[in-house]
Amino acid sequence: MRSAPPIRRKILRILLVPLVSLVGLWGYIAYSMVSETTGFAQSRGEWDAVGAPSRELIIALQRERLLTAELAGRAAGDTQLATQRHVTDQAVARVRDVAAGLAEQPQAGTAPETVRALLKALDGLAGLRAAADLGDEAALTTTEKYNVMIGVANQQFGGAERLTEVYSYRVLRGLSAYSSAAEYASREAAVLAPALERGQMTSTEHAAFVAAMTARRVQLADALRDIGPELRALHERLVATPSYQRFEQAEDAVYAWNARGMPPVTATAWRLDAAEAFAGLSGNSSQEVRRATLKGETRVVEGLVRIGVVLGLGLLAVLLSIVLSYRFGRSMIDELRKLQASAVELAEVRLPKLVERLRKGEDVDPAETTAELEQARTAEVERVVQAFSAVQRTAVEAAVGQATLRKGVGQVFLNLARRNQALLHRQLTLLDAMERKAEDPDTLEGLFKLDHFTTRMRRHAENLIILSDAAPGRRWRDPVPIHDVIRSAALEVEDYTRVTIQPMPQAPMLAGAAVTDVIHLIAELIENATSFSPPNTSVQVRGLAAANGFAIEVEDRGLGMNTATMAELNAQLATPPEFDLAGSDRMGIFVVSRLAARHGIKVTLRQSPYDGTTAILMVPVSVLTEPVQARPHTTVSLFEPASAPPVRQVPAPSAVRTLPPPPSPARYETDDDLDGLPVRVRQASLAPQLRKTRPRQEPDISTRSPQELHDLMTSMQEGWRQGRREAEESRDMRDERDDHGRHEI
Repeated sequence: MRSAPPIRRKILRILLVPLVSLVGLWGYIAYSMVSETTGFAQSRGEWDAVGAPSRELIIALQRERLLTAELAGRAAGDTQLATQRHVTDQAVARVRDVAAGLAEQPQAGTAPETVRALLKALDGLAGLRAAADLGDEAALTTTEKYNVMIGVANQQFGGAERLTEVYSYRVLRGLSAYSSAAEYASREAAVLAPALERGQMTSTEHAAFVAAMTARRVQLADALRDIGPELRALHERLVATPSYQRFEQAEDAVYAWNARGMPPVTATAWRLDAAEAFAGLSGNSSQEVRRATLKGETRVVEGLVRIGVVLGLGLLAVLLSIVLSYRFGRSMIDELRKLQASAVELAEVRLPKLVERLRKGEDVDPAETTAELEQARTAEVERVVQAFSAVQRTAVEAAVGQATLRKGVGQVFLNLARRNQALLHRQLTLLDAMERKAEDPDTLEGLFKLDHFTTRMRRHAENLIILSDAAPGRRWRDPVPIHDVIRSAALEVEDYTRVTIQPMPQAPMLAGAAVTDVIHLIAELIENATSFSPPNTSVQVRGLAAANGFAIEVEDRGLGMNTATMAELNAQLATPPEFDLAGSDRMGIFVVSRLAARHGIKVTLRQSPYDGTTAILMVPVSVLTEPVQARPHTTVSLFEPASAPPVRQVPAPSAVRTLPPPPSPARYETDDDLDGLPVRVRQASLAPQLRKTRPRQEPDISTRSPQELHDLMTSMQEGWRQGRREAEESRDMRDERDDHGRHEI
């Protein structure tokens, strides 16, 4: 059968679910914060690796585009333009180095496609410069090519998902629009510079200028809607400058300029104002980028601090949860273990002790025996404790009630047995008186049979007294030979004629205090042997001296019993069980075990060599006295009881009936097969009146003469009277002793 899991495991399962959830939530929060902080650090790394070189390249291209536009057709050999081209080449080299590094170690969040597109666009920078130097293309065409190249470079900052990792999306969107406004301002200057130099403006140039101006103003409006307060303050200071105001006025004038009229602004003034506007817009954008980068670094530091705090507090919360869960589970387990220990103590210690005390007849108070359990700290466990306390009280009260009931039943048995014993004693006295007066042989024989039945009834009444843990009324003061005790026990059995008592040389004396109980004990075993063996078999009783006492064997030749039943009966004989009313069919076992335990006699059952059962009684030395003189080595059959000589220590009034020894023929004859050992001759010791030709059949009284019957009944009557006189003397002495004791009390 599969054992149930302990409650510790179930509590662990209950606590494990929220604990695992807590650990999972803590891990998710920690992972999110680490990812966010890592994104900040990675974005800053990307800016350092790609963003800064790309921005430097864009600024260098914007300046080179403006100078190239201003020197339309005259770019070759210009020192300022050559210097700017060298600065641009340096920025291009840095971008190519960054691209090479990204190709070797690609990082998450980067856009290699945009970098490759930029490199591809930069490959055409040399051709663009050569065409500008030769003047093969119009200035506007050269400017547009620079616009395309700068637009590809600006794509490095177009990923909003990367921008949001550095700062908030709205602010960064405004920063991107503000940077585009600076780019469109630079385009305006590059488109308008050649026209002002010529003093006229083509429609294509005018359209390009208007498109750049419109885009700048749109981008600036979008930027002003989204930029942060720091960049807004910088832009407001820029707008308040006279150069920026003149720049916007020039934009409006050029927008309204008719190509056939005079230019609304001089080339020099436009160059200065446009340069100031571009420098202001570009400078504000760069300053905001630097501020956002520093803020990103601050947020990385703050993120690391938050990660440390969250990880620490989360780990502390997890550990605290584990500790509290362990203490909570341990507390509940301790309460349940205390309850379990109380239940085990009640079942294995207190109740057995209580039953033992009740078995001994002690008075037990249920209130004192029942101990209150310790109060629990959990409501459900406390209710279980209260319920168990109620069960405990009920169990103790039930045990006490059962003991009281058994004691009452025992008292009923005892009272009935005492009354029956008194009535049977009076009946035996009346039978004795009737036997003395009877003259008719048939009547006398019937009285003798009735006397024998009454003796057996007295033994059955004594069974009830013994089961009630009381002692029978019969008592002997003087020791009695064990041989006579065995004979008296055999005569209390109905089928006593089948019992054969073997000779017992050097048989000891039995203490008077144990005579009644030993007679009763042996009688129960002999009656059991005669009851469970065929009527044509005999029951052998032997007595042998042993080192620790005297052994008596009662052997029958019946069907025997199986090993399990014999082991069970031996266990009951070794340890007297509590008498159960349901086991009344084995009342003899209870009686034998009680009597044996009372005097320390060991009773054991074993298989007989004849397939029957042998009961062995080991009478201890404590109830034995000195041995008597050895009797002749004869085998006595209880079918021939009159052959025994009178004995003064007769155990029971009607147990052993002795007759005067008649003239007997030779009792022994020599058997050659037994090497000259004496062999018993059947009926050689019987009186003539009792001899039979068929030992196992009842005598036919009608064939005897009146004189023979008279002699037989007279001899038996004398034996009965002798035993009764001695019993009355013993009873009178006991009554005097009891009266003397009562007077002393």
